[in-house]
Amino acid sequence: MRLTRSRSAAFTLIELLVVIAIIAILIGLLLPAVQKVREAANRMKCSNHLKQLGVALHSYHDTNERYPLGVVWNNGSYYDFPRSGWHHVLYPFIEQDNLYRMLPTTAGAQQFYPYFSAEATNPNGPTRAQIPIWVCPSDSGIRTMQQPWGGFMIGNYHAFFGGLNLGGVVANNPSQRSAFGLNYGARFADFADGTSNTMVLGEYLRSLGAPNDQRGLMWGDQPGYSQIYTQLSPNSSSPDLIYVGWCDNQPLKNMPCISGDSGPNNTAASRSRHAGGVNVVLADGSVRFVRDSVDLLTVWRPLATIAGGEVIGNY
Repeated sequence: MRLTRSRSAAFTLIELLVVIAIIAILIGLLLPAVQKVREAANRMKCSNHLKQLGVALHSYHDTNERYPLGVVWNNGSYYDFPRSGWHHVLYPFIEQDNLYRMLPTTAGAQQFYPYFSAEATNPNGPTRAQIPIWVCPSDSGIRTMQQPWGGFMIGNYHAFFGGLNLGGVVANNPSQRSAFGLNYGARFADFADGTSNTMVLGEYLRSLGAPNDQRGLMWGDQPGYSQIYTQLSPNSSSPDLIYVGWCDNQPLKNMPCISGDSGPNNTAASRSRHAGGVNVVLADGSVRFVRDSVDLLTVWRPLATIAGGEVIGNY
C-alpha cells in the first residue's frame, strides 16, 4: 500500500496580504460614514444645548422682566469694576442652583468681579465648574482655564453683541443694539424686529490650551470671552481680533486670530466644528443652523439687531 501524507490547508503570504488589503479598504469606506453619523449626533446635541439655554433666557426674563446685562462696567466705558458677565445669572434656570449659591450675593445683581476672587482661586470654586450644557461635543478644546487670577470654565455658547466690535458696544447706537450690551439687557418689548428675527446666542470654539489663549472663557468680558459679533460671517477665514497679547493663531483649525488692541477694534465671529455653518438660538427660543454662505449685509448682521428695522430674507 502506498502511503500519502496529507497537507493541512493554510493561507499563503499573498492571500494573507490580499485579505488585509480588503479589510483596510472596508475600514476606509466605513470610517467616514461612522464619523458622519457621530457628527450628526453631536450637532443635534449642540442644538439641544442651545435650546435649553434659550428656554433659560425666557425663564430669566419672566422673573426679571429683561435679559441679563451683557457686560457690567459701572462707568459705562472699558473694563471698569465689576467686569461682570451674563452667563452665571442663568445658573438657577439650568439646574445649577448649587453653584449659584457658592457665588457671592452680589453676583445675582451682576456686581461680581471674578478675577482674583476667592471663588476663582479656590481649587473647588464655582467659576471652574464644568457645566455640560455649555459644551458642544463636536469641539475638542479645553474645558477649564487656569491662570494666576483663577480657574474658569471654558464654553461654546456666547451672546451676540451689537455694533460689530467692542467699540460699537460702548458707542451704543440704538439701530445696532442687540439683546445684550454694555450695562444693558433687552426686554421683549425692545425687540422691534421680532423675537423670531433676532439671534441671541451662537456657537464659538474653545481654546486649544495655549497659555496665551482664553477663547471660550465664559467668565470673561470681551470678544471671544462670552461675546461674539457679526462683523465677520460664520466660520470666516478672516481672523478674530482678540485682546492684545492673547492670540494663539490656528487658521487650519478654524481659529484664526490676530492681536487686537485694548478694546475698541476687538471682535470675534461665530465659529463651530460643524461642516458649513453654526447653530444659533433666536429670541423666541427656536434654534437655527445658519450656513457660512449667509449674506453678511442683508441677513447675518440684521439678525443680531433687535430694532434695526431691516427686512430679513430666507436663510
